Amino acid sequence: MRDSRATLLTCIVSLVLGAGCSNSTGPVAGILNVSLSSPHPDDGAVLLSISGGRVDSVESIGYQIYSARPAPETLKLIITGNLAGGPIARIHISDLRQASRYDVSLDQVAARVTYAQHDPAEHAISLLP
Repeated sequence: MRDSRATLLTCIVSLVLGAGCSNSTGPVAGILNVSLSSPHPDDGAVLLSISGGRVDSVESIGYQIYSARPAPETLKLIITGNLAGGPIARIHISDLRQASRYDVSLDQVAARVTYAQHDPAEHAISLLP
């Protein structure tokens, strides 16, 4: 009798703990791609701002990246190299369900060889999962 009570208690505890662990309401970490579209074939550097939430880390996609965090939920990035259209960096965030809160803006763009400024309004920058 005592063994069956212990077995029953073990089963109940296992079920309760198992049900508690299956909760899917917690944060789901993920990656957002920083993608650039440009009419210029000679982009060599961009300065951009990411805001709206905390960025855990930044991952390079073959370009040199410099970063500064002027505020807890704002990240400034300088990305340099032979920039081509498409993803230029990846940011890691703690909860992909909050991805719509994040915003990216292109502050400056410079040519590769001459460092001449290009108009940021001619470019498009986006954050995509």
